[in-house]
Amino acid sequence: MQNQNFPAYVFATVNPGHAKNVVEELKKNENIDLVAPVTGRFDLALRIKQTTPEQIYQVVRWIRQVPGIQMTQTLFGFNGFRNGLALQSHMPLGISLFNVTSPIETVINQLKSFPGLIEAWTVPGQFDIVALWQAKTADEIAKATFEKFPTLQGIAKSETLLAYAPIFKA
Repeated sequence: MQNQNFPAYVFATVNPGHAKNVVEELKKNENIDLVAPVTGRFDLALRIKQTTPEQIYQVVRWIRQVPGIQMTQTLFGFNGFRNGLALQSHMPLGISLFNVTSPIETVINQLKSFPGLIEAWTVPGQFDIVALWQAKTADEIAKATFEKFPTLQGIAKSETLLAYAPIFKA
């Protein structure tokens, strides 16, 4: 069997009052290249460096043992793209979760032209696509979710988590 590397995203909820300590602990793990406190149904969005499914499983097990982590949900990207733009820690980050009604490839191709899009991947599970994108301000991200996403063909539902101060590691 061919060994393939996939991106993985972990969304977590944190016990009240524990967010700062949890973030500090997560920043220590060299396999996590994005730690983003977010608004929305989750408290944190994490991206695990592209690696094997077995290694991702080990990292997720470690995350679940961090004191203060209540629950995690992991999404594996299979087909998608990175556009080559570097994530900027001084810019807010939008993490959009999409459910689609048309072929996923059609929606991903539309997202490629989306201003500020960093990456978009198909994921199995509760959502069909995870997309990361940045804008100069949080208002620009909010405005885009209300004005631009509805113009995309084949989107049944979207939800955007907003990170005002994401933490990226090289």
